[in-house]
Amino acid sequence: MCYLRPMNAYEFEHYIKSAVTEYASELTKSGMFAEKDSLKKSQQTFDMLLKDGVETDGQYLFHIINETDAIIGMIWFGIRPNNEGFIYDFSINEAFRSQGFGTKAMELVETEAKSHGIKKLDLHVFGHNFAAISLYKKMGYEIYSMNMSKEI
Repeated sequence: MCYLRPMNAYEFEHYIKSAVTEYASELTKSGMFAEKDSLKKSQQTFDMLLKDGVETDGQYLFHIINETDAIIGMIWFGIRPNNEGFIYDFSINEAFRSQGFGTKAMELVETEAKSHGIKKLDLHVFGHNFAAISLYKKMGYEIYSMNMSKEI
């Protein structure tokens, strides 16, 4: 149905440009940062986590490839202290959503993480991303922290 293929340096350069912008948009949409500050915060985050690009030690970036060898999404996880992993980014291209690719990609990344000695995977999901929350719950991920806010 699908498999993971490591990103190469050329693909990473294309990915990082859109990822920084998309993350900045999510930071603004979530209310965590004003629009004027979100792009700077996003760039700082990616620079810190991926200081050597796709070659950054302990960071694993993959394209999700379907049965026709088309790129249908991406997933990135990293190793944190105590052999814990963190899924930093995950997306399935819109045309391929709701077809089981998200579930399969999560299963594949869990297998990949285990091969690196990871015993636990964490992730962050913005509260407005209901489809992702549903997928993660279905996959057995549990909420262990939640931020809430109210405009007054």
